[in-house]
Amino acid sequence: MKKNITSKRQFLIDRLGYLRTRANLSARELSLRLDKSIAYIAKFDNGDFSIPAEMLLEAIEICESTPEEFFWEDIAKYKEQKELLTAFDKLSDESKATIKNLIKNMK
Repeated sequence: MKKNITSKRQFLIDRLGYLRTRANLSARELSLRLDKSIAYIAKFDNGDFSIPAEMLLEAIEICESTPEEFFWEDIAKYKEQKELLTAFDKLSDESKATIKNLIKNMK
């Protein structure tokens, strides 16, 4: 059980770090924008404590992201995959079936 919690915590740490880097924010800057001590995010990054959900959501927003993107399976491909899904959703049922069959037959 502890290993599972550790891996989930590491997932959150890694994802927030990815978004922070992409937004060009240091741990110090994000901490200050969250109105927390300078070391707040650095302590989270080190696994010293779990960040409350509300604070995580605020940090995601500060990093100019969304919870959907944060939890997307492959965050680096979020925009591309989201664009494809949005386009796919606009297709007729017949066109969707054609696309699905095409993808199934591709190897």
